[in-house]
Amino acid sequence: MNFFLKNRYLFWVLIILIVINISALVSFFLFSRSAPGVSFCPPEGKGGHSFSNELGLSAAQTAKVSSINQTYKLNAEPIVSEIKNTRSAILNELEQEAPDTNLLNKLTNELSLLQRQVQQENIKQYMNLKNVCNQEQAQRLSALYRDLYGCPMKGNSMRHQYRHGQGKTREVPTCE
Repeated sequence: MNFFLKNRYLFWVLIILIVINISALVSFFLFSRSAPGVSFCPPEGKGGHSFSNELGLSAAQTAKVSSINQTYKLNAEPIVSEIKNTRSAILNELEQEAPDTNLLNKLTNELSLLQRQVQQENIKQYMNLKNVCNQEQAQRLSALYRDLYGCPMKGNSMRHQYRHGQGKTREVPTCE
């Protein structure tokens, strides 16, 4: 008891530090298991209802959108798979002792053609979706695509973004 009377300030500092540590530990466990990360793609079981809700689509529009998205998926998946294979072939060639630059050039040309095809499929999908939408829904669709492609809307006041937590800012190009 005599020890605590002589060092009462130290005792209270230790008690406060213990309380802070316990509260930090409890906060960590409570908030680390919060809501799952935000994803643009809807979960498998929902069938794109969040997309329909975001645009405010009717049931008939939702059915057309579902058909458009299914067609897009059927057309784009083989191209995306081929892009992955081509990238893998490029990486495999780069791992060689003496990479063949002619083969690398050929593969990069193939890759650019495949990426062009995917972009064309994206454009077809957008145009088909836009045809289903009314004017207000088309504007929301445009905003969703801009967010998806990382291209802010015109007149957006947030022109600086933090870069990978380094505390540096960079100018974000607008699509004007």
